[in-house]
Amino acid sequence: MGRGPGLRRRLGLTGPGLPVLLATVLAGAACGGGGEATLDIDAVERQIPSVLLPGHPDLVTEVDCGSPDPQDLGPLSCTALVADTPVPVHVNRPGIDGRVRVRSPIEVVAGVDLAARVAERLRGDTGVDVQVVCSPSIRVAFPGEAFACTATDPDGREIALVATLVDAAGGFRLDADLKLAVVGGSAVEESSP
Repeated sequence: MGRGPGLRRRLGLTGPGLPVLLATVLAGAACGGGGEATLDIDAVERQIPSVLLPGHPDLVTEVDCGSPDPQDLGPLSCTALVADTPVPVHVNRPGIDGRVRVRSPIEVVAGVDLAARVAERLRGDTGVDVQVVCSPSIRVAFPGEAFACTATDPDGREIALVATLVDAAGGFRLDADLKLAVVGGSAVEESSP
């Protein structure tokens, strides 16, 4: 089973077993008049992608914090769509310093890091050095999330693989992608097992 802390390093998330992504942002729009801190929900929703995934904010395609009372003092429960996967995001109201704390109990797996681990596993299993590329560029580390990978050996032969995450730590199962098999130089569709 492939495991390791390197998956979070590429995205700036460090620490093996880090259960919570915790970041602070200065929300200038969160400071209201009269010395009271109010929360501008639209401003917070716009900032969540860059706080949640600083290296890949474009992969957060939607953020919804609902329509809470901006004067309420309790935390917000938001949902962000990360690489097509809904994830919970918790937003604490501004503190005395005007900062808003954003946290989410998610881990992410970067495709380039997974590709390196797949190549290492294949080298260990077969003794052949291969180049591997995996897409998409990032997935939320939920069991069942899959990456499409292509391994290329030194002679240029390619094999399609599927790396399926089996746990939140980035462990994965590696299977041949049998949707498309090459037989005698031409592509033939096959059914998956």
